[in-house]
Amino acid sequence: MTKVEAIKSYIIAEIKKGHLKAGDKLPSIRKLANDFSCNKDTVQKALLDLRYEHYIHAIEKSGYYVFENPHQEVEALDLPDSEIANLAYEDFRLCLNETLIGRESYLFNYFHKQEGLPELIDAAHQLLLEGDVYSKREQLVITAGTQQALYILTQLDFPNGKTDILLEQPTYDRMVDLVGQLSLPYQTISRKIDGIDFDELEAMFQKSSIKFFYLMPRLHNPLGTSYTPEEMERLVFLAEKYDVYLVEDDYMSDFAEKAPLHYYDTFERVIYLKSFSSTIFPALRLAVVCLPTCLKQAFIDYKKLMDYDTHLILQKALALYINNGMYAKNTHYLKERYHKQVEEGEALAAHKFTLPPHSIRYHHVLLDVSAFKKNKLTKLLRLSEPLSDFYVNPKAQRVVQVSSADRLEQMLDLIREDLP
Repeated sequence: MTKVEAIKSYIIAEIKKGHLKAGDKLPSIRKLANDFSCNKDTVQKALLDLRYEHYIHAIEKSGYYVFENPHQEVEALDLPDSEIANLAYEDFRLCLNETLIGRESYLFNYFHKQEGLPELIDAAHQLLLEGDVYSKREQLVITAGTQQALYILTQLDFPNGKTDILLEQPTYDRMVDLVGQLSLPYQTISRKIDGIDFDELEAMFQKSSIKFFYLMPRLHNPLGTSYTPEEMERLVFLAEKYDVYLVEDDYMSDFAEKAPLHYYDTFERVIYLKSFSSTIFPALRLAVVCLPTCLKQAFIDYKKLMDYDTHLILQKALALYINNGMYAKNTHYLKERYHKQVEEGEALAAHKFTLPPHSIRYHHVLLDVSAFKKNKLTKLLRLSEPLSDFYVNPKAQRVVQVSSADRLEQMLDLIREDLP
């Protein structure tokens, strides 16, 4: 039994025996640390677990107290989206409050590890391993969201000495903004519903000065599609053959079922990005980056110029959030919601005549309309929900998105005009 488990078992037993009654104050953190011969952080983790399990609650500047009705069992609920968001917020607020108790010695002083708080590095490392990202702990860096990580990567000189960034089109809208605002040298390759042209990709790798290829291999935004395992293996093979790096933005990692691109990388060609925003809430700008060894120090050196400690208090709160099972709980609710939205999209596309190549993203249906002539294409694009922000060149848009049955029917009426 670990010290955390021992402390929890002791307090729960005291409550059940009636030695600690509703409203009673628990022994101080210092006393518990002395009694169990451990440090204060170990006690703090045990107490946070007990708070999460609703045995105790905290009163600011006073201590911990037994709940009026400790550990009441509740039935699982089918929660609406607003309640899922509230749960994530309340759980994280609990961790944030816990972070501010008794840690002034380092949370309110300068912190000199640019890689990130060790507790969060450890927690993130475990999450990555569970998601088939078999990195070394030493390869990880915590950043202020994926946007900061992407900015740094665009500014670094890579070992291959190349200059251009290759983007899928469509792609993440903020990456589009980044290359545009900074006037970065870039090239694009079309990603359709059925993927990319690998012959075209190999020609670009071979003939162009591609520094790195930025891509979303799993659950692409906005297409919702994923590369097959065979395609991922081919991507890594081509990257190694032509000395190109691959930046994998795995923003939907907690919802994907297949292994990530990084899983197939045996050459240290993949730079892996995981954001925590999509699983908790967008305002939490924290991400973890897994870097090839050859880029780690240069990345850290540049990061020092941008910030000193990357939201240290939020890092500690996120580490607690992960370690106490709250991250897993919230991910479970979000997965259920995600699958329901996908089912809505599938239902929208069902019982129609043969559609053009299409995909489902959440409750949206996306249609590949590249086969249509200009006049028809223009009409279909006008019926589409906005997607132009995902294109470096909006005129290259050949995919339309719809989430309304009426709007989809209008599109299909246009498409039927060309059928015999």
